[in-house]
Amino acid sequence: MCVLCDKESLRLLSAPLASLSNRRLAEAIAIAREAALQLVLDTADSIAGSSDRTEARRFTSDSYMEYVIDRALKEGAVRENYRRAWLDSMHEGSALNDPRVQAFLSSAAEGFASYTTRITEHQEALEQFLEERTGAVVFAGVGVNGEVVFDRGRERYVVLSDDEAMRIAMDRVANNLCHEDPKWLLEYTNLPAGASDVLASMQKGDDPDRANDILAGIVDIEALTEDRVRQIGYGPFVAEGITEEFTEQRFGDRIIIRLRLVGGT
Repeated sequence: MCVLCDKESLRLLSAPLASLSNRRLAEAIAIAREAALQLVLDTADSIAGSSDRTEARRFTSDSYMEYVIDRALKEGAVRENYRRAWLDSMHEGSALNDPRVQAFLSSAAEGFASYTTRITEHQEALEQFLEERTGAVVFAGVGVNGEVVFDRGRERYVVLSDDEAMRIAMDRVANNLCHEDPKWLLEYTNLPAGASDVLASMQKGDDPDRANDILAGIVDIEALTEDRVRQIGYGPFVAEGITEEFTEQRFGDRIIIRLRLVGGT
C-alpha cells in the first residue's frame, strides 16, 4: 500500500516533531523517504515531451505541504490547527529543520536524478531496438506502475529492466491474491496439503486490500510471480487496464513492450 494512503503513516509525517519519540521519529523519516517516490513520479511525468530534464522542478518545503500535510488533512490524519502550524513553519523556513522534511526532499532529489538517468538509458536502448536515428522517439510520461513510456509517432512503447518488470509483476500478483484459485495458491505456501479452505476463507473478507495483505504474509509472492511470468511474460502485467493487444520482446538486458492503443497502429 502507498504510504500516502495509510492514515497512520500520515499521522507520523504530520505530527508535531516534539511529540515523537526517537523510535517513532526514525520510523517517520523512513516513511518520508518512501513517500517521496510519488513526487518523483509526478515530476518525471511532468517533463514528458521536454528535451530539458535538468531544470524540471526545484523541490522545496512546499512539496511536503502539498504531498503530505494537505493529504493528511484530507484523510483526517491531522487537525486544522496542526496544518496552520506547518504552514507557518513553511513561511518561516523552519520546516526545513524537520528531519522528516529533509528526508522527503533529499530522497525526491536523488530519486528524480536516478529516474531521469533511467529515462535516458531506456530511450537510447529503444532507439537502438527500433534503429531510429531521426529523434522520433520521445518520452511520453510515467505509467501507473512507475514504468517509463515512450512514443514514436502513434506507436507506444514501455521499456523495462528485469528488476522493474519483476517489481511490476509482483505488485500486480500481490494485489490480486484474493481472486486467485486457493488450490493453486496453496502450492506456494508452507501450509499442509488440503488446507486450501484456509486460504479460501481468508479471501472472503469484505476488505480485499486486507485479504491481500494477509495472504501476502503466507504466499511466496516471488516464486508465484516467477512461475506466472514464465507462463505469460511481463506484457500482461504492464498492459492490464490499458490494452489487450501488445507484443513483448527482449533486447539485451531490457524488456520492450509495444502497446497497441485504440486509434494507434
